[in-house]
Amino acid sequence: MAIVEISIVPMGVQGTSVSDYVAKAVAVVQASSLKYELTAMGTIICGDLQEIWDVLKRMHESGFDVGAPRVLTQIRIDDRRDKPGSPEQKIRSVMEKL
Repeated sequence: MAIVEISIVPMGVQGTSVSDYVAKAVAVVQASSLKYELTAMGTIICGDLQEIWDVLKRMHESGFDVGAPRVLTQIRIDDRRDKPGSPEQKIRSVMEKL
Protein backbone atom coordinates (compact mmCIF):
# COMPACT_ATOMS: atom_id res chain seq x y z
CA MET A 1 0.00 0.00 0.00
CA ALA A 2 1.26 3.46 -0.87
CA ILE A 3 0.98 6.57 1.26
CA VAL A 4 0.97 9.77 -0.76
CA GLU A 5 0.92 13.41 0.26
CA ILE A 6 -0.31 15.94 -2.29
CA SER A 7 -0.41 19.71 -2.07
CA ILE A 8 -2.07 21.72 -4.82
CA VAL A 9 -1.61 25.47 -5.17
CA PRO A 10 -3.51 27.38 -7.86
CA MET A 11 -1.54 30.32 -9.19
CA GLY A 12 -2.65 33.50 -10.95
CA VAL A 13 -5.99 33.53 -9.15
CA GLN A 14 -7.82 36.46 -7.61
CA GLY A 15 -6.96 37.09 -3.93
CA THR A 16 -4.91 35.10 -1.46
CA SER A 17 -7.43 32.48 -0.32
CA VAL A 18 -7.26 29.15 -2.15
CA SER A 19 -9.72 27.12 -0.06
CA ASP A 20 -12.31 26.98 -2.87
CA TYR A 21 -9.70 25.41 -5.15
CA VAL A 22 -8.52 23.01 -2.45
CA ALA A 23 -12.11 21.96 -1.78
CA LYS A 24 -12.54 21.04 -5.46
CA ALA A 25 -9.39 18.92 -5.35
CA VAL A 26 -10.43 17.20 -2.11
CA ALA A 27 -13.86 16.46 -3.61
CA VAL A 28 -12.06 14.36 -6.25
CA VAL A 29 -10.44 12.07 -3.68
CA GLN A 30 -13.60 12.11 -1.58
CA ALA A 31 -15.52 10.65 -4.53
CA SER A 32 -12.99 7.81 -4.85
CA SER A 33 -12.73 4.66 -2.74
CA LEU A 34 -9.36 5.73 -1.34
CA LYS A 35 -8.71 6.50 2.30
CA TYR A 36 -7.56 10.10 2.78
CA GLU A 37 -6.86 12.69 5.44
CA LEU A 38 -6.98 16.44 4.87
CA THR A 39 -4.28 18.34 6.76
CA ALA A 40 -3.51 22.04 7.01
CA MET A 41 -0.74 21.75 4.41
CA GLY A 42 -1.89 18.97 2.09
CA THR A 43 -3.87 15.78 1.72
CA ILE A 44 -2.61 12.30 2.63
CA ILE A 45 -3.99 9.46 0.51
CA CYS A 46 -3.56 5.71 1.13
CA GLY A 47 -4.20 2.78 -1.15
CA ASP A 48 -3.18 1.09 -4.36
CA LEU A 49 -0.62 3.28 -6.13
CA GLN A 50 -2.17 2.77 -9.57
CA GLU A 51 -5.55 4.00 -8.32
CA ILE A 52 -3.86 6.89 -6.50
CA TRP A 53 -2.10 8.03 -9.71
CA ASP A 54 -5.45 8.46 -11.44
CA VAL A 55 -6.87 10.44 -8.52
CA LEU A 56 -3.75 12.63 -8.29
CA LYS A 57 -4.07 13.59 -11.95
CA ARG A 58 -7.74 14.48 -11.54
CA MET A 59 -6.97 16.48 -8.38
CA HIS A 60 -4.29 18.44 -10.25
CA GLU A 61 -6.64 19.07 -13.20
CA SER A 62 -9.41 20.29 -10.87
CA GLY A 63 -7.55 23.58 -10.42
CA PHE A 64 -7.74 24.27 -14.14
CA ASP A 65 -11.36 23.14 -14.22
CA VAL A 66 -12.30 26.00 -11.88
CA GLY A 67 -10.31 28.68 -13.67
CA ALA A 68 -6.73 28.70 -12.39
CA PRO A 69 -4.35 29.56 -15.24
CA ARG A 70 -1.50 27.74 -13.50
CA VAL A 71 -1.39 24.93 -10.91
CA LEU A 72 1.60 23.95 -8.79
CA THR A 73 1.31 20.40 -7.43
CA GLN A 74 3.76 18.75 -5.06
CA ILE A 75 3.58 15.00 -4.49
CA ARG A 76 5.49 12.81 -2.03
CA ILE A 77 5.13 9.03 -2.25
CA ASP A 78 5.98 6.40 0.35
CA ASP A 79 5.61 3.11 -1.51
CA ARG A 80 6.78 0.46 0.94
CA ARG A 81 6.46 -3.10 -0.34
CA ASP A 82 8.17 -5.18 2.34
CA LYS A 83 5.27 -4.89 4.81
CA PRO A 84 1.90 -3.17 5.08
CA GLY A 85 1.78 0.32 6.53
CA SER A 86 -0.52 3.21 7.27
CA PRO A 87 -0.16 6.80 8.39
CA GLU A 88 -1.30 5.76 11.86
CA GLN A 89 1.32 3.01 12.00
CA LYS A 90 4.06 5.43 10.97
CA ILE A 91 3.09 7.88 13.71
CA ARG A 92 2.75 5.10 16.28
CA SER A 93 6.24 3.84 15.44
CA VAL A 94 7.78 7.24 16.13
CA MET A 95 5.72 7.89 19.26
CA GLU A 96 6.80 4.54 20.74
CA LYS A 97 10.40 5.66 20.46
CA LEU A 98 9.89 8.97 22.29
